Amino acid sequence: MKRLLILALAAFMFCAACHREEKKVVLDNSLRLLVKFNGKYGYCDRGGTTVIPPQFDSASIFSEGLATVRVNGKDGYIDANGNMVIAPSFDGASIFLDGRASVRKGDKWGYINQAGEMVVDAGYLSTFAFREGLAAVVIAGGSGAKAGFIDKRGKFAIKPEFDDASLFSEGLAAVKSAKNHGYIDKTGAMIIPPQFFEAAQFRDGLAMVKVNGKFGVVGFIDHSGKMVIPAQYSEATNFNDGIAAVRKKDVWQLIDVSGKPVIDQEFGSPTVFSEGLAPVMVKGKVGYMDKQGKMVIKPQFDAGSIFVSGIAPVKVGEKCGYIDKSGKLVIEPRFEWDQRSIDQYTHYYTHFIADTPKEK
Repeated sequence: MKRLLILALAAFMFCAACHREEKKVVLDNSLRLLVKFNGKYGYCDRGGTTVIPPQFDSASIFSEGLATVRVNGKDGYIDANGNMVIAPSFDGASIFLDGRASVRKGDKWGYINQAGEMVVDAGYLSTFAFREGLAAVVIAGGSGAKAGFIDKRGKFAIKPEFDDASLFSEGLAAVKSAKNHGYIDKTGAMIIPPQFFEAAQFRDGLAMVKVNGKFGVVGFIDHSGKMVIPAQYSEATNFNDGIAAVRKKDVWQLIDVSGKPVIDQEFGSPTVFSEGLAPVMVKGKVGYMDKQGKMVIKPQFDAGSIFVSGIAPVKVGEKCGYIDKSGKLVIEPRFEWDQRSIDQYTHYYTHFIADTPKEK
């Protein structure tokens, strides 16, 4: 009897350990800007003060209080003060989203939490970011690689049966079955049958899809799969801040979620609205216009990107500085203009973040 009691107690302790809560990590989420100076990456605050000196050959933007940096050929994570809080021990690493980051050991991927604990073993051919509690992963199978979705503990919530899969957004995820894309919900039910050559994530209630093959046309569907903005464009961007850029022939227009032009104006290239403003090029210089088409910051910069927390990067000569919404330079142009860094911010805030963070 005593032996049975000991065994039962041991089993209880083992189960308790299995379900032990993850270590809670409190992180500083102050805005940090990824900058490049003399060929090295570092970070400054919104006032331009260098907080983490340029010292890394490779680095990511901050997300959820952490940023990926490469040291001696390995990736680790620093906090907003530059402390190495997750040792550089990975062959590859992504930014944190939904409390998880995908990391690579050898040729396989898994996930860590913000404490650096391996919460999903590295055993996948490829991984995608966690969104809305689930992440798409790709495993090797007898009939070839297949994609499914796991929860935060690594358990398959949607079995791997798709030829491709993407992020969940607004409750739906695009998946590929045979040659076409459709959308599933979080139970794995096919809500919008596979019928599109390409399918993007939902933003502002709409998703961009392409029909009629590689050289087909682009339109926008709602959550029921109804084509609410007809497929008539050769190219388009996702909606952001309630506006998308669409291309017909050789010109771009800006439309709202009803498909109507926002302003009676055509552009030579697409642009993205963020915080009510969008960069546009006029006669070789970039300025910023509002949603009525009014140029609120006159064209004067050699390049520019979206506003985040009230500031936007602009190129002056070959240098990068930051302006506020009045067009005033609040960080002097002293950093290298690094398109890789700029693209990281643009992609992050137009694909993963619905609302830009509050200013700090």
